[in-house]
Amino acid sequence: MLLTLLPIRPASACALALSGLLGCSAAQAYLVGIGVGTRALYLQVGTGTFTGTYSGGGTPGDNSTINTVTATVAAGAIGSGAQTMSTNSTVTNSPYDNFAFCTPASGQVYVGGFYRTPGTAANATLSVATPLNLLNASSDTIPFSTISWVSGGAQDASATIPSGTFAGGTTQTLLSVARNNWFESCLTFSYANAQLAPAGTFTGRATYQLVAP
Repeated sequence: MLLTLLPIRPASACALALSGLLGCSAAQAYLVGIGVGTRALYLQVGTGTFTGTYSGGGTPGDNSTINTVTATVAAGAIGSGAQTMSTNSTVTNSPYDNFAFCTPASGQVYVGGFYRTPGTAANATLSVATPLNLLNASSDTIPFSTISWVSGGAQDASATIPSGTFAGGTTQTLLSVARNNWFESCLTFSYANAQLAPAGTFTGRATYQLVAP
């Protein structure tokens, strides 16, 4: 996460760096069963690599891109209330079936993937880990818990990944994924902007993981 607070005349900004870790889910809440196959986990947070689509027999790949979400707060508005964050992610379509699912122009970040395994197995777990605070160059802090998200997606009647707030300084469980399922959501982040803070660029990173037993 990145949070930038500038002197009184310029604007201030807040941004969140998002990264997904790759280990080795139809338009309600988007959780859909997939066929049994070779054991595999795939997680995409923002930009990812997928050749073709999963439903069309495509294959996932590694991608080291770390996207950001950013809110710019005018100096006179610091502490005045929540600010929706924009993103540099450009992911619109689902790698499951190429459906236009997210709207990055309105700040939505794609988060999705699958857990596949033959036989019986316990559920996989999607989690996110964050440090306690965002920091600037002067070691001033803003709590990570000032960042929250709303989960959605085109034609979703209910969210797959629940909406929530970063706890900061811990790992939070977001979703339990049963074997042979694909899941996905579009997350829109907000900075609470409920406190006064010194000028500077505050940074921090939220790291998402999908882990199976």
